[in-house]
Amino acid sequence: MSSDDLGTVAALHDPVRRAVYEYVASLGREAGRNETAEAVGVQRTLAAFHLDKLVEAGLLEAGFKRLTDRTGPGSGRPAKVYRRARGEWQVSVPARDYRSMASMLAEAVDRLGQ
Repeated sequence: MSSDDLGTVAALHDPVRRAVYEYVASLGREAGRNETAEAVGVQRTLAAFHLDKLVEAGLLEAGFKRLTDRTGPGSGRPAKVYRRARGEWQVSVPARDYRSMASMLAEAVDRLGQ
């Protein structure tokens, strides 16, 4: 277990942040701030805060994309969108120590045999 993985997973401790992550991760596509805010029932600014924290933690990736078909002058700037990061994290607390476990098991078996 790396402490980086533990920190990454710890970012999901906040219930709103976890809901934001679960929503975006379940989509299988990019999601904008407004869409995410509506889906989890929070204001856009709070959703944006949590989305950016999830990017900092490495759980989401951010990019920019036009969310409407409008193009050219007056169409506005592209929106910030988020998608699930490709990485995989694994945490075991406390860290597993198979060598010690095997040694204790071998000692127990040895004592039972006497």
